[in-house]
Amino acid sequence: MKPGLFFYVVGPSGAGKDSLIDGARQQLPAETFVFAMRVITRAPGKPGEDYDSCTEEEFHQRKAQGEFLITWGAHGLFYGLPKSLLVIQQGGQHIIANGSRGVAEHIKALVPGLVFIEITAPLELLAKRIAQRGRETVQEISLRLSRQVSALPAEVSTYRIHNDQSVDVGIERFVSTLFHSTALSSPEDKPRHKKLSGNSLNASEMSVALNQINSGQLTQTQVNAFLIECCNRLSDDELVYVAKARAQLMPRMEWPVPIVVDKHSLGGTPGSRVTMIVIPIVAEHGLLIPKTSSRAITSAAGTADAMEVLTKVDLNPEEVKNVTLAVNGCIAWNGKLNHSLLDEAMNAITRPLALDTRRWSVASILSKKYSAGATHVVIDIPYSPTGKVKTIEDANELGQLFERIGDLLGLTVKAFPTLGDTPIGRGIGPGLEARDVQMVLSGDLQAPTDLREKALFFAGHILAFDPAVGSYEAGRVRAQALLDSGQAYDRMQRIIESQGRSVLLDWSTSHQVSVYSRLSGVVTAIDGQLISGIARQAGAPSDKTAGVYLQASIGDRICQGDVLFDVYGADVNAVQQAVETANHQHSILIR
Repeated sequence: MKPGLFFYVVGPSGAGKDSLIDGARQQLPAETFVFAMRVITRAPGKPGEDYDSCTEEEFHQRKAQGEFLITWGAHGLFYGLPKSLLVIQQGGQHIIANGSRGVAEHIKALVPGLVFIEITAPLELLAKRIAQRGRETVQEISLRLSRQVSALPAEVSTYRIHNDQSVDVGIERFVSTLFHSTALSSPEDKPRHKKLSGNSLNASEMSVALNQINSGQLTQTQVNAFLIECCNRLSDDELVYVAKARAQLMPRMEWPVPIVVDKHSLGGTPGSRVTMIVIPIVAEHGLLIPKTSSRAITSAAGTADAMEVLTKVDLNPEEVKNVTLAVNGCIAWNGKLNHSLLDEAMNAITRPLALDTRRWSVASILSKKYSAGATHVVIDIPYSPTGKVKTIEDANELGQLFERIGDLLGLTVKAFPTLGDTPIGRGIGPGLEARDVQMVLSGDLQAPTDLREKALFFAGHILAFDPAVGSYEAGRVRAQALLDSGQAYDRMQRIIESQGRSVLLDWSTSHQVSVYSRLSGVVTAIDGQLISGIARQAGAPSDKTAGVYLQASIGDRICQGDVLFDVYGADVNAVQQAVETANHQHSILIR
C-alpha cells in the first residue's frame, strides 16, 4: 500500500491552527485522514485542542522510552508527537499534526512524505485572537508575537494558508489544501481546491469553478472562500480566464460592423451622468454603442437609475440589439444581460469585508464589454481620497491593467484617470441627474459646464476610434459640433422612444428644502460622498425625485444665508432628516 502524507501544521500563536484543524476533522473522511493527538504537560480540561495530558516527569519518562517521534518546548510547556503516527502513515492514511516551527528542520529527516502547512494572519488579528483566549496578559501576548521565527526548510513542499477571514473560510482553505495535495478532489471540485491551496488556475479550471458558482452547486461558505481567494491572488492570466469564462455564460452579441464602441466608469463620482450624453453623441456620429449600465448600490444613482427616469432600461438581449441597430445606441440595465450572478455573489462578501476587488472588477467589466460585442472601449477611472481608487498612481496602474487585459481579450481599451473628489453636475439623485443631462443635450445656458466638458472629453476619445476621425482632437471637435447643433439631443429622443419612453416624473409631489450657508467666503471643496449620503437619506435612488441639487460650485463667493443646495424627496420626513444631517456636516467647505 502506498504510504500517506504527513501534514505538519505550523503557525504563530493566534493564527487559528486549532480551529482549522478541528473544522477539518468534521469534514474529512476518518478512514483517510488521521489527526494527531499531542502529548502536552498541561493540566487536563484546558480549553482548545484535544490533547494527552501528563506531568513533566511522565513526559520525560515517555521520551526516554522512545515513545515520541519528536518533542519540543514552548511557553513553559513540553509537547510531543507519538512515534506510532509513522506506522499509521505507512498504512496509507494521511497524518495531520499541529507542530512547532522550531523543530521543522529536525522532523524533515525523520518523516517521509512530509508536507508543511503554514497558517498565517495579520499581526493585529493574532493579538486579538490570543487575547480572546483569556489565558495571557497583554505583556505575555506581546512577548509571544515579538519572537523571531525561523524559515521552513526550502526543500520540503510547503503550503501557506492565510487565515484572515471567518473561521468557515479558513477551514475551507485548509480542507482544500489537503484535498489538492492528496489528489482526493472530485473532478468538478479540483479547480476550486487547487485555487484555495494557493495555486493558479488555467482557463478550463477557472471556467469549471465559475460555472459551479453561477449554477448554485456550492455552499455559501465555499463560494465565499473561493471569491476571497480571487480577491487576494489573481494573476493577469487568471484575469483573462475569468473574463472569458464569464463571457461564455451568455452568447456574445454579434454586430454587422467592424467597430462597436463602449464606455465604462468605475463610479464613485456623484452626479457624473456622462454616459447619458456620450451615447447620443457617438450614436449620432454613426458608431454603434450598445451600453449596459448598473443601478446604484451605495451611491444616490447609477446610470440605469437616471436613464429609467426617461425610458425603459429593463431590456433583454434581443431588445438591446434591436434598439441599437435601429438608432445606433442604447442605455440598458445590465441585470438581465451580463450574467450578474457572479457579481452579486462577489458583492455580497466583499463589501462587508471591505476587500479590494479592483482586479476582479477588471475581468468583470471587460467580460461584459466582450459579451456585448464591443471591440473598442474607453474606461473612466475616477480617483479621490474617499473613492474606490485613492490616488492618480493607483488609477494609472489600474488603467494599464485594463489595457493589458483588454489586449489579451482582443479588445482595444483606453483608460483615463479623472479627478473624482467633487460631484460632476449639480444634481445628485436619479431625476435631478436626468434633468442635468437633458439640459446639456438641449443646450440650456444653465446646464452644468463640468458635466458637458467631461462628456465631450470621453466622446472625443471614442470618436477617435473611427478611422475617418483618427485623433482625439478631431473627435472632440466632431463631438462638440453634434452637441451644439442639437443633433445629439434629437438622437437621445430617438433612443428614448426606441427603448420605450417613461412616464414623466411628478415633481409636484416632491418636497424641496434648502440648506443655507452659515459662513461667508469662497467655496473651496465639495465632499461628494457626504452629498451623496444626504441624497440617499432623502430617498434616492428608490425615490426618483429624491436627491440634492447644488446651488454652489467650487470657486463661488458665498454670503452667510445663501443657499448651498436644495434637498428633494417625496417623503417630507426623510427630506427633513437629510437636511438635519446636512446642517451637522461640512459637506461644502467655505473659507
